[in-house]
Amino acid sequence: MKTVLLVEDNPDVLEITAYMLEDAGYEVVAANSCEQAMQVASVRADIGVILTDLNLNAGMSGIEMAQAMHKDGLKCPLVVMSGDAHPPANGFQSWMRYLPKPFDRQMLLRAITGYV
Repeated sequence: MKTVLLVEDNPDVLEITAYMLEDAGYEVVAANSCEQAMQVASVRADIGVILTDLNLNAGMSGIEMAQAMHKDGLKCPLVVMSGDAHPPANGFQSWMRYLPKPFDRQMLLRAITGYV
């Protein structure tokens, strides 16, 4: 099964996004903070892609979190979700994709296709 680590601090967005992914056949491991996501990533070798909100409430941004995971050896790609119209100029890497909010199921699946 294809596994997505979903990191989102808004419970409603987390629930809806997880449902859309599970309905499409993905296994979803949900985290509501960078700390929780990094703990999960350290013990799950089956993560195919990280789907994260850019602006998480506490600590680092989704991009900073993914860069830290990448530095620690997790080499899966990242899809960054944000309500901003364009990806951030600072820190965005070639192994990252951008998904503007709001998005529908088709946009979500297109963003992660080929990664998992």
